[in-house]
Amino acid sequence: MKRGLRPALALLSGILLWLSFPNPWAMHFEAWPGRLAWVALVPLLALLENCGTGEGFQLGFLTGGAFFLPGLLWLTYVQPLGLAAIPAWCGLAAWCALFVALFGACAAWGLKRGLWAPLLWLPALWTLLEALREHLFTGFPWLNLGSSQFANPKLLPLAALTGQVGLTYAVALGNVVACALLVHPHWVLSWKKTLSAFVVIMALAWGAHQQAQAQARWEAQPELAPTGLKVALIQGGIDENQAWTKQYRDEILKTYCTLSVAAAQQGASLILWPESTFPGFFNEDAPEAEAVKDFARSQRVSLLIGSTLSVDGLYTNSAVLVDSRGDTQSYAKRHLVPFGEYVPLRSWLPILDRMLDSFGIVGFSFGTQATVFKVGGGLVAPEICYESVFPDLGREGRAPDLIAVLTDDTWYGLSPGPVWHASQAVLRAVENGCWVAQASTTGVSVMASPSGRMDLKIGLGELGVLVQNLGPARPTPWRRFGLWFLWVCAGLLTFSWVLRGRPGKNR
Repeated sequence: MKRGLRPALALLSGILLWLSFPNPWAMHFEAWPGRLAWVALVPLLALLENCGTGEGFQLGFLTGGAFFLPGLLWLTYVQPLGLAAIPAWCGLAAWCALFVALFGACAAWGLKRGLWAPLLWLPALWTLLEALREHLFTGFPWLNLGSSQFANPKLLPLAALTGQVGLTYAVALGNVVACALLVHPHWVLSWKKTLSAFVVIMALAWGAHQQAQAQARWEAQPELAPTGLKVALIQGGIDENQAWTKQYRDEILKTYCTLSVAAAQQGASLILWPESTFPGFFNEDAPEAEAVKDFARSQRVSLLIGSTLSVDGLYTNSAVLVDSRGDTQSYAKRHLVPFGEYVPLRSWLPILDRMLDSFGIVGFSFGTQATVFKVGGGLVAPEICYESVFPDLGREGRAPDLIAVLTDDTWYGLSPGPVWHASQAVLRAVENGCWVAQASTTGVSVMASPSGRMDLKIGLGELGVLVQNLGPARPTPWRRFGLWFLWVCAGLLTFSWVLRGRPGKNR
């Protein structure tokens, strides 16, 4: 292949990856982007066998840049970033592209040295590098390959067994198989390699099928009584990007109370208000806080409200539960957004701390533990905004009947960002075998069932109420064993290295 065509093919892979997720042409949870993900990596994979490690890194970086630059464009909508929005967008996209570049370099190195069975270790390599991006330096799991399959009912049950990483491996495996059949048939000519890949594919298919059957049997059991928890989520459709005057604060409370009355009239016992919807600090005995408590008592409902709390001069981004007696409990967000909710290294650099203080910049403090509220006959685990994209956080603490995600996606604007964020509710629901409700300020708000159905949703910029009667959660292997599948991927890489052939043998 002419060297001049290689960058173009690498860019093509990146564009196909971008189109594999919610994008400007897929803003309503269409299924076709997820199908495109099964071939998006083929152009890049086709190049890597015949290039050196350095060129593999460069081609991978081109692919990653063409993927993450448009995929993270929503960052430019975040007005509080001001003039820093463009550098932040480019810098984060470049950081994420580095992991694709590492994949390109490592894949080219492994193929040149004849690592055994590329059909197995190439998907494992991609999966492990994505997991590294999810955890390194607080982690950034946005646009993981497996999350493109939130609308794929055939593969989605696999998440209950392996978590999202299993979906990533399956999609990457599909790309490698397609590349082998179209471009590099010698990857599958050995009957041992073909048999090994077939066994892995069948194991993944069997796992997905078994989890789907387990979910169906669980839902069909007549003795399973509902939890008694009827949940409503409220989307006020209020743009919070304006001055918080007394009139505006009163308007917010009026809107959410009016919608909550409609939810209570439909029998809801727990009503979710999105992140940052309470105007002020809930625990400073403000008149608004007392009004909310009176409202919960009068309507005989529990409210889970996104609010800021202040304790001993420390601020937390919190979810406050106000029960039907007016009593309160709270949960503080544990995974804060770097530079958005706190400044990394601030406590270690006194000069930086003094400079930020001079500008009046006060960051949030980290929450320290998972919280599960008991509401009526059900258990509710709150998460706030960015936390819902981290699968590990959903596993911590007691297994809930409902994961309640309170988010303010106003900053994403009318971009695909809120759509992708809402799609994470489906994955967390399947992984944990429970309902997930995501209440968003301006959208997208959704209710996702343990089987991954997302029939109830409120679109961008709309105002509305969703009400759902919850059944009980079911145990899943993922909830019990967590990231066990990453050890399988590490084992496949090790196995391929041990059985490697002579340099160039697989070429």
